Amino acid sequence: MSVVTVPVTEAKQRFTEIVKGVEECFDRYLVTKNGKEAAVVMSAEEYESLLETIDVLASKKELDALVEGSSQAERGETISLDSYLSAKENSKRRSRRRGRG
Repeated sequence: MSVVTVPVTEAKQRFTEIVKGVEECFDRYLVTKNGKEAAVVMSAEEYESLLETIDVLASKKELDALVEGSSQAERGETISLDSYLSAKENSKRRSRRRGRG
């Protein structure tokens, strides 16, 4: 992933190539107008990810959950994905058995 600075006149001429670069390689283009930063071109996928990150960081509840999860990982309070999935499946089975009886 790279950031390429291009003047707006060049961006107009190379727009199809620029779009291909952002879609396939996640390149970013900083477009300048009269020598000043004017716009950024990035993939839609990267843009959506950026918005989601901003939403998470703006939510105190979600940010607190991230901090707590990081703290738990640092303390070694983790389980493997296989263990989690196995426990989840066992819980579903117990719930189904209770529902039958």
